[in-house]
Amino acid sequence: MQDFLKFIAGVMEVDPSEINEDTAFGVFEKWDSLMHMKLVMEVEEEYDVEIPIDETPEIKTLKDLYRYTQA
Repeated sequence: MQDFLKFIAGVMEVDPSEINEDTAFGVFEKWDSLMHMKLVMEVEEEYDVEIPIDETPEIKTLKDLYRYTQA
C-alpha cells in the first residue's frame, strides 16, 4: 500500500504524508472529478488493470482504488 500511496501522491502532486488509504474523493481538496478520472487512468496504466467505467463512481477512497491493483 505504501508504494501505491507514493504513486498516487505523485499523480496528485502532493506530499505522500498528506494522503492515506482513507483519503476520500470530494473531501480531499486535490481530488475533484477531473483528478478522479486521471487517477483511474493512471492506475490502469501503471498497474496494467482495467477499471470498468461504470464502477468509477463507486471509488470513494484510495483504499477502494487500491483494490483494483490487487486483482
